[in-house]
Amino acid sequence: MRKKKPLAGLLVVLFILLSCHGTPAMAGAGGLGFGLIATSAPQTVLDGWRPLLADLSAFLGEPVTPKVYEDYAGVIWAMGTGRAQVAWLGNKSAIEAVDRAGGEVALRSIDPAGRTEYFSHLLVRRDSGLADADAVFARAAQLTFGDGDPNSTSGHAVPAYYLFASRGVSPRAVFKRVVSGNHEENFLGVATGRLDVATGNNLDLKRHRQRYPEFAREVVAIWTSPPIPSDPIVWRTDLPAGLKDRIRAFFLDYGRAAPDKSEARLARERAVLAALSRSGFEASGNSQLVPIRIIELYREKLRLTAEGGPGREARRKRLEAIEEQLRRLQSLQACM
Repeated sequence: MRKKKPLAGLLVVLFILLSCHGTPAMAGAGGLGFGLIATSAPQTVLDGWRPLLADLSAFLGEPVTPKVYEDYAGVIWAMGTGRAQVAWLGNKSAIEAVDRAGGEVALRSIDPAGRTEYFSHLLVRRDSGLADADAVFARAAQLTFGDGDPNSTSGHAVPAYYLFASRGVSPRAVFKRVVSGNHEENFLGVATGRLDVATGNNLDLKRHRQRYPEFAREVVAIWTSPPIPSDPIVWRTDLPAGLKDRIRAFFLDYGRAAPDKSEARLARERAVLAALSRSGFEASGNSQLVPIRIIELYREKLRLTAEGGPGREARRKRLEAIEEQLRRLQSLQACM
């Protein structure tokens, strides 16, 4: 969702791999690779998605192979090298997939309440004595903070902007210790006292409370972000148009009543979606990434504005470029 300085390490890896392997592999005899981000334990993620992807495979008449990656960069790498043709991502990682790995936003999820947005949280133990974000910052020097994956939208990008960049600070500058983890690791870290405060989101918080009932009342949210567009499903732009149409048709139909769909099949599909904290999917596009692109540009602007020392001219030029990008994105957002 933006033009920005590339993630250097990731770009190097992608460049080397693309140079070595040539044109990314297309779906064919080997079927589709479907990339999944490990927001929880990889096996948990795989178990949740496997029934839906088995149904997608049956609908397409070709194998759909789920591939779980420990971090967001792994899924972006898989898309860039053609090892995954479709992927479930967060909005921030979808920016990287669109800008650097030949990706395109195709769909987004609908939650059980019918919403196409979700929220980032700060999580603490109920008995922590931390009632809100101000209390966290007042005691930050004594606290261990669980941050999210650097490419996580709700776990990192959104709180990094609304909580830290807006205050002109970074987590490592204010907390006693900072640990990065996925949403499940952050939840369990807070629940067991290994972390004093951590990032999360409302959808994963609900899932973790169900999965770990012994901690359901122990972990509470003390800060909620503005709305975030729902997690997208991204496919490679070079997939055949006919295949894209069939994939889109499958997801738009899944969990919805239809004249030729039996009650038993509809109930099964809805149960599969419920296990993923979803009620269905709707069509989307790259424009859903605009709000997160704007957040990322503002974060970079705040960082560059606060910096001193050499490189003043380079910073000035970059700040001018950021202002131009922000003007274009805000104009686009106003028309959405």
